[in-house]
Amino acid sequence: MDDLNELAVDVLGTGVRLRGPARLMAEVRGLLTDLAPATRADRQLELIEEPGGTFQLLDDGELVRGGIASVVAVATIVWRLNAVAAATTRHLVVHAGCVAAEGGVLLPGTSGAGKSTLTAACIAAGMAYLSDEYAALDLTHGTLTPYAKPLGLDGERLVAASGLRAGSLGRPGPPSGIVFPRYTPGADATMTPLNAGWTFLALAAHTTNLAALGGAKALPWLAGLALDCPSWQVTYGDTAEGVGAVRDAARRPGSPVRPAVVLDPITATSTTVVMGDEAAVLDQRTGQVHLLNASAAFVWSCVPDASDAGHLVAVALDRASDSAPDPAMLDRTIEHLTRTGLLAGWGPP
Repeated sequence: MDDLNELAVDVLGTGVRLRGPARLMAEVRGLLTDLAPATRADRQLELIEEPGGTFQLLDDGELVRGGIASVVAVATIVWRLNAVAAATTRHLVVHAGCVAAEGGVLLPGTSGAGKSTLTAACIAAGMAYLSDEYAALDLTHGTLTPYAKPLGLDGERLVAASGLRAGSLGRPGPPSGIVFPRYTPGADATMTPLNAGWTFLALAAHTTNLAALGGAKALPWLAGLALDCPSWQVTYGDTAEGVGAVRDAARRPGSPVRPAVVLDPITATSTTVVMGDEAAVLDQRTGQVHLLNASAAFVWSCVPDASDAGHLVAVALDRASDSAPDPAMLDRTIEHLTRTGLLAGWGPP
């Protein structure tokens, strides 16, 4: 097989060898030109032509999809590479565009939210490109790692970022801010600061590999990202205004994210990290993430020393003897923790 039929790329630390017919691999090579070449192959994706001109996609020999029309065969490879990126255990991965100037800026959003359009506009304005799909936080250094996949524009068109001929490809570096973009035609531009708790919950909803990493590994970095990076909800009716907001967020140098402090286990099925007076809790049974305000976080910290709900009230009152909380408030807090499922199996409310 000649070299046009095979290509190896690095996908957030996973080396992926791509193989297929030369006429398709030439297109793949052009679209993936911004991804770093892999020095080893951890897995292999292969397009195999079927009778009738359609294709099968195999991942390490296992059939992923068959009956793939030739016009979407290359896009199917990119889709599968995105799945590899989303499930990595080397990074915390947030479904977000990512660009950089002095520091890196995450642009979280669901599919169709306009992340790629805004990312492309930022590149055209001279900012560096890290990704239009997945912002990847290195779990050793607390910095952003590029995943320079081709941008998906107009809902279906794939374009290599270097083909936009404006901004450069980004390098690993610290994040400086988080922008949650909301495009509303005709709207005046607004840039509303967000607190760390709201940011944490929103980032958790956009994190793709929380379960793959496990709470003890992922949650401290997710909370640290929310605590260390200022964030804004940006509403704009003109793309240039959106770019201006992102540029403002990227003007500060940023600093590496520091993981939040992990508390000793509260229950056998949860992981808890400190967020100032609040606490972030991952329920490992359900995969749900909860943010507890200061009062609930205090009661939650008393759970290991209590045998049931009544005892928990007594423990909390004893610990807070200098400023004793209202027992009725404690009852309501315990009821809330029970409704969330965090105290399931621990004892009656």
